[in-house]
Amino acid sequence: MDDRTKYLGGSDAAAALGLSRWKSPLAVWALKTGAISEEDISERLPVKLGVRLEEAVAELFEEQTGKLVNRVNRTITHPQYDFLRANIDRKVLKEDAILECKTTSAWKAKEWDGEEVPREYVIQALHYLAVTGAAKCYVAVLIGNQDFKIKTVERDEKVISDLIRREVLFWNEFVLKNIPPSASASDKDTLSKLFPQADESKTIELDSEASAILDTLEGMNKDADGLEKQILEQENILRQMLGDAEIGLARGWKVRWSNMKTRRFETDAFKKEHPDLYEKFRKENVARRFLIQKTEIVEA
Repeated sequence: MDDRTKYLGGSDAAAALGLSRWKSPLAVWALKTGAISEEDISERLPVKLGVRLEEAVAELFEEQTGKLVNRVNRTITHPQYDFLRANIDRKVLKEDAILECKTTSAWKAKEWDGEEVPREYVIQALHYLAVTGAAKCYVAVLIGNQDFKIKTVERDEKVISDLIRREVLFWNEFVLKNIPPSASASDKDTLSKLFPQADESKTIELDSEASAILDTLEGMNKDADGLEKQILEQENILRQMLGDAEIGLARGWKVRWSNMKTRRFETDAFKKEHPDLYEKFRKENVARRFLIQKTEIVEA
């Protein structure tokens, strides 16, 4: 089985550059260095369907274009950098081109309007062109089983050169040196996996950068508190307007204040009535809570 920790593939490229909506540079670094293990998602239904529909997308591409394609059952390595590799879906016959087969939901149809191609897929296609040396990459997408589109990503030497430079930099400076890149807004789960438990006997001194961040956060939180109060006030005015009505209609808007029925398990009552069962099925989970507190500055 191919060891994906040994190289950057097409699905890693945008994330390594900090240009992915789904994965951050820190997450890529953690996976490539083995700091965390890649989650096995092969049994998830969307993944299974994507694999099975790949053939259908390739066939639709052939029908619509008259071009023939072959499956590529090997990993292709960049001629200069062995850590840049490509697992392409199809090779277009009698043409210096490759094909990527995609499926997406109808909710994401706008991402494919006109000449649009989601940024992550453009970077993936360019990565594949860089590794394979092909002139173009067709991206065929089945949208919600209702629409089928074919886009073309042409080879651009200047862009590809910059892409390779940045991927090589990421690999050499972060992965090989085992130095993590800075965390981003999406990295809470990654950091929880990297540091699942605190050493309760350990206290460290943070540097001036941490002080600057904390000072900035204090101001941002004050602004957020003020904005939150304004938002709540406007929402309450709308609640007052609705009164006992469930739905209110305004030009271009629908406001709903619905009844919500919930069922809650009475833990305390169960514990009192069935203490043995409570102890038997009680499970202790360890999670880290993040808290910032203002302290007095003691001058040395």
